[in-house]
Parts: sequence; C-alpha cells; structure tokens
Amino acid sequence: MQSWKLQLLSLIGGGWQFRWWGLGLAWAVCLIGWVAVALIPNAYQSSAKVYIDTDTMMRPLLKGIVVSTDTQQQINVMLRTLVTAPNMERVVRVTNPKSNGMSQPQMQDAVARLTSHVSLKALGTKNLYEVGFTDPNPAYAQSVAQTLLSVMVDSNVGDQRRESDDARSFIDSQIASYEKKIQEADKRKADFRAAHLNVFFGTSDIDEARGAITTAKTAVEEAAAKRNSLRAQLAATPATMDINGPAPVQLGGAGTVDNKRQQLGQARAKLDELRAHFTEDYPDVVAQKQLVARLKSQLTEKVNPAEDGGLQSVANPTYLMLRTKLADEEVNLAVATSRLAEAQKRLDDAGKTAGDSLNIKRQYDNLDRDYQALKKNYEALVERRESANISQAAGDQQSNMVFRIVDPPSLPNRPASPNRLLLNLAVLLAGIAAGLAGAVGLGAVSGRFMTVEQLSAAFALPVLGAVTVARTASDFMRIRRSATYFAAGGGALVALYLVVLVFFHTNVANGGGLI
Repeated sequence: MQSWKLQLLSLIGGGWQFRWWGLGLAWAVCLIGWVAVALIPNAYQSSAKVYIDTDTMMRPLLKGIVVSTDTQQQINVMLRTLVTAPNMERVVRVTNPKSNGMSQPQMQDAVARLTSHVSLKALGTKNLYEVGFTDPNPAYAQSVAQTLLSVMVDSNVGDQRRESDDARSFIDSQIASYEKKIQEADKRKADFRAAHLNVFFGTSDIDEARGAITTAKTAVEEAAAKRNSLRAQLAATPATMDINGPAPVQLGGAGTVDNKRQQLGQARAKLDELRAHFTEDYPDVVAQKQLVARLKSQLTEKVNPAEDGGLQSVANPTYLMLRTKLADEEVNLAVATSRLAEAQKRLDDAGKTAGDSLNIKRQYDNLDRDYQALKKNYEALVERRESANISQAAGDQQSNMVFRIVDPPSLPNRPASPNRLLLNLAVLLAGIAAGLAGAVGLGAVSGRFMTVEQLSAAFALPVLGAVTVARTASDFMRIRRSATYFAAGGGALVALYLVVLVFFHTNVANGGGLI
C-alpha cells in the first residue's frame, strides 16, 4: 500500500481514538460561537432612492443663451461633498438633541461615527442613487436618512446660488477693471493724437499740397494772363486827354476821385481785417498794403497843364481805371505766386516728415490695438454678465437639476446586519473543523501506533509479527453502542444548529434579543 494512504489511515485511526474529545470541542466552539453571534447588536438601515433629473425643459430652450455647465460633474461633486464634515455636522445638530451641549472633540467624534455609517451608491439607472444610513436604532436611522436627503437638495440649491453670485461678482469686478483700463487707453490715444495733430490732421498732406500747387499754378496763370491783357490795354490808352476835345467815354466812373476814395476805404478795411487774422509778413497782408499805397498815390495825382500850344489836358479816366485794374491784378498775381510758394514748401515739408509720420502712426496703431483688445474683452464680459443674469433668473425659476424622490426613507422593521444565517453556519462549520482537527491532533501526539509500519519506523528495528485482537460479541456490541452515542452527539449538534436558526429567525431577526 502506498505510504500516503498508510499515513491517512493512521491519522483517521488516531483521530477515532479521540473522537469524544473532538465532539466535545465541536460542541464548545459551536455553543460559544452561537452565543457570540446572538450578542452582536442589530443594525437597521433606512435608505432612500432619489433620481436627479438633469433634462429639464429650460435646458433646450436656453441652449446657447445661458452659461452651460457639466451637470454630471456637478452631481459627482455634490455626492462627494454630501459626507463632508460641515454637512455631517448639520445632520448631527438636526438629529441629535444633545448636540448643543457637545464640545468640539465630541462633535468631531459624532461626525466621524455618523460618516462611517452613511452609504451612497449609484443604481443601475443613470442618475438614480441610493442614500442610506445604518444604526442600531431604526427610528434614528430613518431620521438621519431623511436629513441627509434634505441636506443634499438644500446644499445643491445653495451651492448653485453661491456659485452664481460669485460668478456675477467676479464678472462685475472685471468689467469695472476693464472700464478703467479702457478709459486710460482712450486717454492715451487722445493725448497721443493731441501731441501729433500735424500728423493726424494731415494724413494726406502730400496729396493736399500737390492739389494746392495745382490750384495755385492755375491761379498764377490766370492772374498773369489778366495782367498781360491789362498791360496791353494800358499801353494802347493815352494817359491824358485834351479838355477841349470830345468827352471820353466813361467806363462806369471808375476813374473819378470819389470812386478812388471809395476804393481806398475798401482797401483799408480789408487790410484791417487781414491784420486781425494774420501777421504783417503774411503775403495777403503785404499785397493789400501795396494796394493801399498805390491807391493813395493815384488819389494825390493832380492835373498837369499841356506844354504844347498852351492847351490844357486832364488825366484820362479810362487810363486810370485800367491802371487800377492792373494794380489789382498785380496784387492777385503776387498773392497767387505766394500761395504757390507756400504750397511747394508744404509739399517739401510733407516729404521730409513722411518717415516720422509713419513711425508716429505705427505707435498710434499699437495704442489703438491695445484699446480694441480691451474693448473686445470688455464687450465679451458684458455679454457673459447678461448670460449669467439669464442663467440666474432661469435657476431661480427652475434649477438645472430636479430631485425626484423615488423611494423615501422608511422605518426599517428588520435588521440589515449582521447576517446571522451565514454567521451561524460558519460557526457550525468551524466547530466541526475544530473537532476533527482536535481529534486528529490528539491522535498524532498520543504516541499510539496504528500500523506495523509506524512501529518499525519509530524504533528502526525489524518487526517479527503482529497479533490481531480477538473481539467477542460483547466487544462488538460495545463498539456499536459507542458509535451510536457518538452519532447521536453529532446529530444533537446539528439539531441544536437548526434550533438556533429558528430562534434567530423568529426572535432576534425581528429586533428581539436572547431573552
């Protein structure tokens, strides 16, 4: 026979020799274990099932208008913050009448105990959660579960309101800051423009100077043509005329003394007007002064007697009129020439300062770019504030999360733990295992030899033979009786296990105790 089989038979035989010790050990383990299970206090769990509805009617209506948030993330954060110390302290103060007299360490211990018995879990359906609390007192378990549910709903509404207020406060402060920045940027732009008016109000100085040159050249050419025409007419007109001759044709009386005085008065008035606006060196002022001097000279001319034949002559009015017009055209030509020179100077200056103007305009563009960026951010903030206002108004009317209580907390009538059926079965199996192990162990250490091989291995001597025990009928009767008693002891242990099950099912499981 194989060695392991021999060892197994030896262990079984040795254990059978100490079967009553094993049975007693099994009974002791089971009795102690079942009493310990019975002494474990009952724990009752009160739970509520709540569905968090995030698909409200307001969401599709206000899509793209209000500030959008990740509702699933909000739910996860809300569930995590439900069991934080501040919320648990609120629950303790609501559910524990003695909370007002607790010290800070006592309150912390109460919060820790409460937190350890709170359960939060997601059920199979999306956004369906179970909030529960376990406690030896079923009424207290229900009260805490109901309070947890209220804290969940209230804290969510309060958090949303606080977040909305914080967001609005932040946006308002940013808008005020950007308003100040925009005002400062606008002032920098205005100051920069004021410091370089010649550049910003002469953005087309070169083109304007060229246009002014063209106009001045045309005016010079027209004035020169009129002057030349008047010179030709003046050359063909006699300066004096015989008083005995026929009367000359009067050209509107322009050569009379009264008209000369009137022209002189008008010229002086125009000169005073020009002096009120320009300096003495301004071309128009210089030309006007020349015209006044010329009119004074013409007004003081006197009639000269004729040297030939004793005849008398007077100044020709036509000649005087042409000379006056010629003087006017000379002034006009001088003014046009001066304006042409001034336009040419402006063109030269504009060409010289073109590079500086480009640099100044580039600096101004940088200032304007900063201003436009600030303005863009400001307008975006204003738009977001309006969106936040609409979001808050929508939140005041309907929250973006609606809590629907599927199953409210109820008063439990059966304990949720411990699982005494499983524990009592474990105690029974542990007792049987302890009895078997004890009997086998005692047989192994007792020093008894159950086989010849054990004897030979123990003493290292040859075994000459083995004597078989001859049993009588009374011996066999005694062995059967012992086996019957042993089976009855084991059966009684199993029967006691069944009694324990019935007892816990009818008494302890319904909230009672051992007595």
